[in-house]
Amino acid sequence: MALRKWHADGATAPLKGSDANRKPDFILLPSSIPDSSRELDWRDVIVFGEMKSKNTTDTLRKSYIEGAGKTALLLYAQDGRHSAPYLRMLGHYIVLTFFDRGGSLSTAAFDIHDYPDFFLRILLGISTAPIETIGFDETVFWDRDDKKKKVLVAWKGSSSEDDKGNPTVSLEQLIFISDTLHGRGTTVWAGSMKDPTSPTARRQIVVKDSWIDPLRKFTEGSMLAKLNDANVEGVPRLIHEQQVQGPHPSRAEMKVNMSTHFLRRLVSQSGGRQYQLRVLSRLLTEPLGIQIMAFSSLAQLLIAFLDYVQIHKDAIVKAKVLHRDISLLNLLLVIWDASRGDSHRLDFLDHLPPETREHLQAKIQEIPYRGFLADWGYAVPIDVPQTEAYTTPEPEGPSTSPSTPHHDAPPTSPISPPNTSTSVDNSVPVRIPVPSEGTDRVAYIALSELKDVHEIMLSMGRDPLPDRSQPSVDTNPLYRTGTWSWMATELVMAGAAKPIAHTAGHDLESLFYVLLGICVLFDEPHRPKPEAKLAECFDVYFNTFEPSLLKTTTIQSKMGWSYNIIQHISPYFRPLVPLLNVLRERIVLPMDFVDDSFRSDGPITHDEMSQALLQALCSLDDQFWVPHASPAHAKEPADYNSDHDVRSIASEPDESSELSDASQSAHMPRILRPLPIRQSSGPGFSSSASSSSIYRRQLSNDADSESRALKRSRLTSDRRFNTRSGPGPAATGGLSRRFAATAPLPRRKT
Repeated sequence: MALRKWHADGATAPLKGSDANRKPDFILLPSSIPDSSRELDWRDVIVFGEMKSKNTTDTLRKSYIEGAGKTALLLYAQDGRHSAPYLRMLGHYIVLTFFDRGGSLSTAAFDIHDYPDFFLRILLGISTAPIETIGFDETVFWDRDDKKKKVLVAWKGSSSEDDKGNPTVSLEQLIFISDTLHGRGTTVWAGSMKDPTSPTARRQIVVKDSWIDPLRKFTEGSMLAKLNDANVEGVPRLIHEQQVQGPHPSRAEMKVNMSTHFLRRLVSQSGGRQYQLRVLSRLLTEPLGIQIMAFSSLAQLLIAFLDYVQIHKDAIVKAKVLHRDISLLNLLLVIWDASRGDSHRLDFLDHLPPETREHLQAKIQEIPYRGFLADWGYAVPIDVPQTEAYTTPEPEGPSTSPSTPHHDAPPTSPISPPNTSTSVDNSVPVRIPVPSEGTDRVAYIALSELKDVHEIMLSMGRDPLPDRSQPSVDTNPLYRTGTWSWMATELVMAGAAKPIAHTAGHDLESLFYVLLGICVLFDEPHRPKPEAKLAECFDVYFNTFEPSLLKTTTIQSKMGWSYNIIQHISPYFRPLVPLLNVLRERIVLPMDFVDDSFRSDGPITHDEMSQALLQALCSLDDQFWVPHASPAHAKEPADYNSDHDVRSIASEPDESSELSDASQSAHMPRILRPLPIRQSSGPGFSSSASSSSIYRRQLSNDADSESRALKRSRLTSDRRFNTRSGPGPAATGGLSRRFAATAPLPRRKT
């Protein structure tokens, strides 16, 4: 039995392990943490709770929002966790809420004097339950023998095995972890495995866990396989992709592909409320890159963007794949080795005079890092035919919309109750046992028919592509993807009455915004602007977490462009102003809104954008080719986070502890974490900035719904927080940081 202790010390002093100063009223910790000289840390918390003096509709609502914020902070602090229970003591009433990536489940508020047995069962259950049943991922664990954190993979080509013979990969550094409560909940580690070509060498890889939408047919691994098979360079190389298994909520001995539907389908009184249907995927790729914000010279920045344009074009031309999620975080740099024969990565020089081409080629080959386009999680094949349900009807009059969904087109996630009036229902592939044959088969089940006995089975990696005749959100023009700060204007304006088909031009527009954002973010390489300067421009136009046309209208305005944007570009980036003017004139100035419709000239092409970037590169003086030295503690990717991790990696769990092996997950040694970057609204709502307002409103609405539902049932299912499928406020905003760190930036005091 796992031994744990309840503590109230956190009510008077903020817990460590986070930038936000949050003080939970009581917390549950592993008993291996000594009482004396204890420094409470969010990374050790198993469960937390809050106490209020009375039980009212207002305290129910406020305590729900407060708990959601602290749960987001808890999940951000623990990279091997996906969900968490949360206790509320409201006078002599108690409420248990369970948050996960799909939403939340709450008990009714019941009197502990009238129902003492319920109260004791909850306390005993949480205090003694196996760690994997209260949100921890048992496939992420600490290997005592190797003294390393590891992750299980269902693949026989991995580096080692655990004590049960399961293949594992070593984890060495946490590269990124999402600080949002619901949605994809992405976690990315740098790891290593044995190199099959050498008995001693190890192969550096990237491990990415994401809670993906199973209504999307095409996983990131399947898109990478398509790109790799087409020999598209500058993209991750697929090693392996799988669904992650965990215990079934009601049958712990049964391992199933983890999904948010199991628990909700077990609750008979869920009331048919919405939630996010998500399944956990694990992706292994190589190589390991660093973010574009680590660029060392203006020339390197331009060359990287030339690479991004070329990679994006190659993906479309060679593999017929569209990225659909260009953002600051997804543009990386990797070490470029000319000996690998990457000559085609210099194709953009072909149209230059021979002497100029040879001169530039020699200089470019001296730059060690080149552009690398990552995160293909929202990519889609552009040759996928629309199903009959999405067939565009012949318009009765002229229209500027590139596509219009059928009136019966199914909604995207979240999952609605099964009383929808539409004639088309989304469906997902599930495993169906065939007892007569002793095997299983995969069949599509309508979401309204999905039950706790159904295990969702997706086509992953190099598996055969799924049945394309089934309805899919991939082909729905209402399915917006991208990050608000960098999203193309037409996509920002899309909605139920304005469906938009995502095109290559939208991605190139996003590339322009990212380049412009970098120019107003930094004074020079490795030197971001001071807080006050960032608040004047970058935070206003490029640090947004809700739909806004402010950036577009400012860029379009002559005065806005000159006064609000250009004057915030530091002298080091001034040579790029002519380039920015060209891209502005080609991409943004032609935009207009006429007759309730978005209008623009033809989108910019890859060749046009490459030519503009190349012209700017050719005009650079030699001083802008000289690399700037990075700070001493940020020379290598592995060093970026070393100063922030307050716990020593050597402080491994006490082997004499009475904790079970599984429960060690809550108190395992720390691997390197991303350095905190100044955040506009950090985990747990640490900032009062308006950027989190939309997420606060959604939480408030959920809290109101919960208060009403708790009066009607013993156990209810909370509505999902975000009503759109692509990365919106709940997926990339609300609780999100400006970006993950690859360079030491100032921290916001909270």
